[in-house]
Amino acid sequence: MLKPNKKSLRTRQVGDTQVLTDGQHQSNFQDPYHLILTLSWPKFFSVLILGFIFLNIVFGTLYWMLPGSVSNVKDGAFLEFFFFSVETLATVGYGVMSPANLSGHVVATIEILTGMVGVAVMTGLVFARFSKPTARILFSNNALIRDFEGRRVLMFRIANERHNRIVEASASVSLVRVEVNDQGENFVRIYDLKLVRDRTPVFAMTWTLIHPIDESSPLYNFSATSLTANRTRITVSVGGHDETIAATVYANHNYLAKDIMFDAHFVDILTILPNGDRAINMTRFHEIENVSN
Repeated sequence: MLKPNKKSLRTRQVGDTQVLTDGQHQSNFQDPYHLILTLSWPKFFSVLILGFIFLNIVFGTLYWMLPGSVSNVKDGAFLEFFFFSVETLATVGYGVMSPANLSGHVVATIEILTGMVGVAVMTGLVFARFSKPTARILFSNNALIRDFEGRRVLMFRIANERHNRIVEASASVSLVRVEVNDQGENFVRIYDLKLVRDRTPVFAMTWTLIHPIDESSPLYNFSATSLTANRTRITVSVGGHDETIAATVYANHNYLAKDIMFDAHFVDILTILPNGDRAINMTRFHEIENVSN
């Protein structure tokens, strides 16, 4: 097996997993639209503000380098040209400073065109970020392997944090682990884990996903030690149609070997009130207890 060159390794975020790649030198800036959509909101607005300041510095410098290009500038101060650029880029003139010669008009024309295009692009990017369908699905911190109703099972629970209705919700679970074949080669194998129930007509509160560990399951006879040795990861994907925003939403989560607990159960968070209403205590959603307790 070839050893990677540490100097050329790049860290890339794939979902919620960090991956080291070697030999892939494509910069994120070669796909700026995708990069902007994947930025967090604080980073997005930071880029927007820095870009705005940078453009005004560039155009302010151009006015400053062209003597007599702007009228009513006090003592040729650079800040005067900078703020004139701000007014021009935003197409908001206050009637004090204005282009004074041909070069000033040319630069102002270019800046106004840049401002109009920039506003259109930023409006589209902000709308794309706000309109992107998202699901607020909460996954339990741990997945559990335990005896349940006379058989060994893998289980974890999820909750719809919006408490609205996700109709025709479906879930899929996959097990990913590293295996060595007969030739001594490492392969990443992906196994689909069958669920007792992988669809629900309405997902509004909580849902416990259960995979029976029988002879056909890739988890059969696996221990905590073997899960760690095989670098096992369990990937859960949930999707459905959100009635509120009338769009398909999805969410996924990874459980590493260290997140899988043996012979424990989730604390019960559902209570039936005397009048028949159901009460859910979300403060204990992640809590687990030993089976013996």
